[in-house]
Amino acid sequence: MDTKKQNIESLQLESERLLLNSLSYKDIPKIIEYAVNPKISENVINIPFPYFEQDAIFWINSANQDLKTGEAYKFAIRLKDDKNLEFMGGIGLLVDKKHNRAELGYWIAEHFWSKGFMSEAVEKILEFGFETVELNKIIANHFLTNPASGKVMIKNKMIKEAEIKEHFKKGDTYLDIIQYRLTRKEYQESVYKK
Repeated sequence: MDTKKQNIESLQLESERLLLNSLSYKDIPKIIEYAVNPKISENVINIPFPYFEQDAIFWINSANQDLKTGEAYKFAIRLKDDKNLEFMGGIGLLVDKKHNRAELGYWIAEHFWSKGFMSEAVEKILEFGFETVELNKIIANHFLTNPASGKVMIKNKMIKEAEIKEHFKKGDTYLDIIQYRLTRKEYQESVYKK
């Protein structure tokens, strides 16, 4: 079997400290525990508040379905040295096949913030997107109120592309975003400079 196809089917990536793999129904209690935090939902467009079990089930089901169609690749983030490999956050690529690009999205439980885990997970998912899925471009957005997310993008050599006014509506509020990008060529240049 082709190695790239095998990587996609197994949906498991490893970095120094992390394992990125398929979401599981056993993750539901941790997903709910972490996603119900308003600090998470305020910074992630598609996480509702409050967050319920049916939201977690919907996310897991859509992850499984999207993997089959290649429309998205959604990973659970787990610590490799945790013997239970408990869920600590999520990361994924929403693919636009027509234009061979994807949008990167991610979140992690608050008690894992500021420890470099998300930067490590983003580095691995960018590698997966360019080298395995063979995308030409990956974009990512963050709300102006969440500059820490922008720091993760910058650390991974993503380039600020635009500041977009009132781009998303969350509740009754229209939110501004900053969009970052990385093209295949820019990714290759940054990898070779390491």
